[in-house]
Amino acid sequence: MNARRKFLNYFSLLGSGILLSTNTIAKPKKDFMIHQVYFWLKDPEKDMKSFINGCEDLIKIKSIKKAYIGLPAVTERREVVDHSFHVSLTVHFSSLEDHNIYQLAAIHKKFIADHEEKWEKVQVYDTKIQ
Repeated sequence: MNARRKFLNYFSLLGSGILLSTNTIAKPKKDFMIHQVYFWLKDPEKDMKSFINGCEDLIKIKSIKKAYIGLPAVTERREVVDHSFHVSLTVHFSSLEDHNIYQLAAIHKKFIADHEEKWEKVQVYDTKIQ
C-alpha cells in the first residue's frame, strides 16, 4: 500500500510539473517590444545614485508595461560578454505606439536634459518580439 501511494504521489507531482512548465511559457501579443538602453557614465562614482534616481522617475511613464534598471552582472568574463556599461534600462511596451509615446513624453525629455552630461556613451537596442 505504501509503495502504491509513493507511486501515485510521484506521478501527481510529475504531472503538476509538466502542467506548470507549459503554463509559464510567455506568448506575447504581436508587436510586443523591448527597448534596451545601456549607459556608460563619465564619473560613475559621483553620478550613479542621481542617475539611477532619474531612471526610476523615467519608468513612471504610463505607456511602459514593465521596466528594469540594472547594473552589470557578476558573470564569467568571456569574449562575447560586455561588462563595460554602468547602467542598463530595459523597458517593455505592448506596442510600437506605446514606445513612441514614451519617446515623446515630457519625463523622457527631462531625463535626457537632466542626465545627458553624465554619460559618455549610450547604446540602444529595440527588439520586436514575434
